Amino acid sequence: MFQKFFLGLMLVLAVLVNGCVIQPVSGSSPEAPVMAEAGAPSSPSSGTVDAYKLKPLDPIYVRFSGIMEQQQLELVIDENGEISLLHIDEPIPAAGLTTSALEARIEQLYVDGGIYKNVSVNVTMTAKVYYVQGEVLAPGQFQLMSGTTLLQAIAGARGPSAFASKKVTITRYGKIYTYNVKTLEKDPSKDVKIEAGDVIKVWQQWY
Repeated sequence: MFQKFFLGLMLVLAVLVNGCVIQPVSGSSPEAPVMAEAGAPSSPSSGTVDAYKLKPLDPIYVRFSGIMEQQQLELVIDENGEISLLHIDEPIPAAGLTTSALEARIEQLYVDGGIYKNVSVNVTMTAKVYYVQGEVLAPGQFQLMSGTTLLQAIAGARGPSAFASKKVTITRYGKIYTYNVKTLEKDPSKDVKIEAGDVIKVWQQWY
């Protein structure tokens, strides 16, 4: 009697064990939470920032590797948004592209055109600058800081000279814009922001 009871008990335990086999985890299930690493974004869309797109008059360096010539070019994107490269007949569009997109475009033109079999291109931006001319105490080229205004640019050139008039012009993309310094000083809300490549001229007063 005892042996039959013991055998029956063992049989029940064997069935229970086989029914409770733990399956190995092959990967994260859709329901299982995934812990992100510290400092890592939770998704590609969180906190992403669009890359800067090149504009007319942006100065750039174009560096080549894998070839013997034109190792580095210092260029300025023209007013039409284009740049000219050695061995390429037509100017190529650069404005509106990121630096990485321009790199890929230049490489494609050289390889597809049969000019180089293997070339690697690196495009970087140089410091953005503007120019102050005319009746200021320290005319010259200045590095553009974010948010620089016309009045700040003139002050950065040590201010107007004794012969300066109230007339100031900005040459931008081939167009000339005229401003009255006295008006801007009275109402700073009318002050304008400077862009890369701007040529500011403080005019002379005529007596």
